[in-house]
Amino acid sequence: MIVVAESEEDELPLCPSCDAPLRPWSYARERGIRLPDGRVRQLRLRRARCRSCRATHVLLPPYCLLRRADSVHTVAPALLDHAAGDGHRRIAERLHRPAATVRGWLRRASERAAFWRRHGVIYAYHLTPDAGPFPPRATALAEALDALGEAARLGQAQHPAWAATDPWSAVALVTGGRLLTPR
Repeated sequence: MIVVAESEEDELPLCPSCDAPLRPWSYARERGIRLPDGRVRQLRLRRARCRSCRATHVLLPPYCLLRRADSVHTVAPALLDHAAGDGHRRIAERLHRPAATVRGWLRRASERAAFWRRHGVIYAYHLTPDAGPFPPRATALAEALDALGEAARLGQAQHPAWAATDPWSAVALVTGGRLLTPR
């Protein structure tokens, strides 16, 4: 299983399966993450093992999304532009990414928009009962991004480890890095 760690420092999160402490367990294979400026950052991801259920987990930094070669900071502008009405070709040209890649991001995000809106609203209300309001927007994706943004803002205010993260990394933490994963 892959876990998004709250920070890149030495503290390890709890096991998502059983909430037991994780302990270091070597490294996963090196992989490259494309950044918005076009550079590729090579990461050697840490692995951790649960003492209780004996499962192993790969720990992703907060700016990574599961099974994506692009960072959340690369994908986020595409989602915002699409919510504002731009098409995938124009967004791909602006981001210097293949049109098919951007189209895949936008389709996946649009398919999952209702789920992420509900998740963001529940997460925000869990942190603060008087969160919101969450007014209707022109598209389901825009509503989902609003709800996730509010949940991320509240998470940054309440979790000390999140305070140092930027807003999009906080959104990745709220979604567990699964913003663009299939159902």
